[in-house]
Amino acid sequence: MESTCIIPQSFVVVLFLTNLYVNKEMEEEMFCYIHEGGELVKTVVGSVEYKGGRTNCSVVSKNISQSEFVSKVCGVLNLDSNSIKLEFTVKFEPSCLLPLHNDGDIVNMFKFNDMFCHVYISQCTECGDDLICPTSGPTPIVASNSAHVSSIGEPPLHISNESPTIQSVGFSQRCAMTNTVQLQPSRFEHSIVGSGHTFPNASEFRDAIYLMSLAGKFRYSYKRNSPKHMTVVCTIEDCPWKITTRAIGDSNIVQVHTFRNVHNHCLEDVVLSQPLVRSTRASLVIDDVIRSTLEYQPHQICKDFVRQHGIQLTYLQAWQMKEKAKERIYGQPKNYYKLLPWMCERMLATNPRSSVELSYFNDDHFEKLFVAHSISIEGFLRGCRPIIAIDSAHMSGPYGGALFSATSYDANDSMFPLAFGVMSSKNYEDWLWFLEKLKIVVGNKEVIIISDRHHALLRSVPEVFGIENHAYCYRHLKENFSSFLSKHNTRGNKGKENALQFLDSIAYGRLEHDYNHMSKLASMLVKHQEESKNWKGCIGPKIKAKVQENIAKGAVYPVTPFKNGVFGVCIGRALLNVDILNHTCTCRGWQMLGIPCEHATPVIISIGQNVTDFVNDCYKYPMQKLIYGGSFSGIETHDMPTMDDDGLVRSITGEVFFSLKPPHTKRPPGRPRKKRIESQFQDKRPVYCSRCHMSGHNRKTCKNPLP
Repeated sequence: MESTCIIPQSFVVVLFLTNLYVNKEMEEEMFCYIHEGGELVKTVVGSVEYKGGRTNCSVVSKNISQSEFVSKVCGVLNLDSNSIKLEFTVKFEPSCLLPLHNDGDIVNMFKFNDMFCHVYISQCTECGDDLICPTSGPTPIVASNSAHVSSIGEPPLHISNESPTIQSVGFSQRCAMTNTVQLQPSRFEHSIVGSGHTFPNASEFRDAIYLMSLAGKFRYSYKRNSPKHMTVVCTIEDCPWKITTRAIGDSNIVQVHTFRNVHNHCLEDVVLSQPLVRSTRASLVIDDVIRSTLEYQPHQICKDFVRQHGIQLTYLQAWQMKEKAKERIYGQPKNYYKLLPWMCERMLATNPRSSVELSYFNDDHFEKLFVAHSISIEGFLRGCRPIIAIDSAHMSGPYGGALFSATSYDANDSMFPLAFGVMSSKNYEDWLWFLEKLKIVVGNKEVIIISDRHHALLRSVPEVFGIENHAYCYRHLKENFSSFLSKHNTRGNKGKENALQFLDSIAYGRLEHDYNHMSKLASMLVKHQEESKNWKGCIGPKIKAKVQENIAKGAVYPVTPFKNGVFGVCIGRALLNVDILNHTCTCRGWQMLGIPCEHATPVIISIGQNVTDFVNDCYKYPMQKLIYGGSFSGIETHDMPTMDDDGLVRSITGEVFFSLKPPHTKRPPGRPRKKRIESQFQDKRPVYCSRCHMSGHNRKTCKNPLP
């Protein structure tokens, strides 16, 4: 007859020590197997057998001090060193616990254990006011956070399910900043509460079983698996854990009939009983995280699963889990297109002055979409500068396509989203359709269109807005010019650098923002409106910084007054004329930007005026107030129709709405590109040589002499 002694609220760490002789100094290290959970069972013959728990590992040097050893073990288990008690055993008396208080105890632990050693960490609890006592006893035992473990011939011992969870520190900090719901494995331990628990269908029950195994860290299998009758057992032989269900009548509802939530695992069963990874069901664990933090990356999922559940995921498994969670939360991508007609009608009903155009083929497949919200249209017509930057980006997903965007600039030179479109590709017909809708939005206001030199834009923009109103993005021009020089064997030569510097010197207007990606409209408008209330003066901080920069540059220029408000500014041997009355300068920088250039600022200061008064009104606060003075309402989705099993879009009242099918897709020619073409002037990660420790090359191409 075996007897079992239990220490409640404790952790067992089993350290398997091996001596590794490194180099000639014979430096010794310990390879530690760290087991969390389980219990010690004393047999009839007096030997001690350890059962249950899960395994971690660590390598510890024999020269480690007691404080370093405690810190290392606490770091592995994520415990507080002030709330634990350490004890160890020796090989000739494994049932006797010895305290581990100082460096001498560390030496004795290594000295009297040749190959391995058991170290027991007992969790301490509060005994009173400001008093801490360890929850230890004569025989070390640990409560598992999942399974009830007992010795043979005795009734099952109910062990506490509460245990500290090991969390990713980095993700915990992100959760604190974004109010993200963290992974809590213990909340899935009671996914099934007992006999009589009902589930809407068999799939819901299978999800609950998997989450229960994930939290309990055991593996299960189906002895019988049908919608009407299911029998689930633990994969460990002779383990009594078992759950059975039966359907209620002819319905899909299943009810738990047998619920035997007791495990009996030994130390060798720990590795064999690790839960399997099933992306579809494991994604249920991260549902709450994905809802609040969509940018939860797969590598973060891998890290948190190791710390939370002790399961190592591959990047592909984590990515599949995230995709399954997104599909369960937001639906399948093909269903998005079915709801588009309803969404377009609701957008116009909520914001009547918006411009929404939806185009589809005769077979009801999606073709094009154009959206310009009323607040964007009103803000642009009221006060934005007559400059619109257009660009497009390829969309990922099963149906591809391209996202078109039209962006203007407000009084603080910040991006102001005007319109966007979803197209099948970036060809001439799509761009012409998008620009025609954009022309209707801007009305009779004359605007300048800034774009790259895409062949479709070179044709479509002049047709709609006129060739005289089409300007080219300087960044794209510079990249094309650099590529042209590279093809003529000027790469690495001084001639290419001089040519690019010369191009910089003659370019006045540059786009300082990347307008490929649009933030959410409502949050961006509110943010810019709140920021404008904190302006110190009549101009925004960005414009004020440009004015201060021009003042600093022009402080060294001598000024010569002429007649009728004209002044001469000497720059070396050159003489530029600045007309204060007409707000012009020979360099034409003042006329192009509406901000006094570096030649005009010393003239304005010399006559005792404030440079801010000569800034164009489009940069001042009254204009910013007009831009963001419109109203905007979100789309009400409380009565959004849903998809029936037959594929129809139906409301709760039974009304059937017109729906679209996904766009036609075809596989593009050639092998799919795995890496996008990066810009020549994009910031890249510097490369360092491991031989000379210099940047710009690697070890293979290093030619620097070693010291």
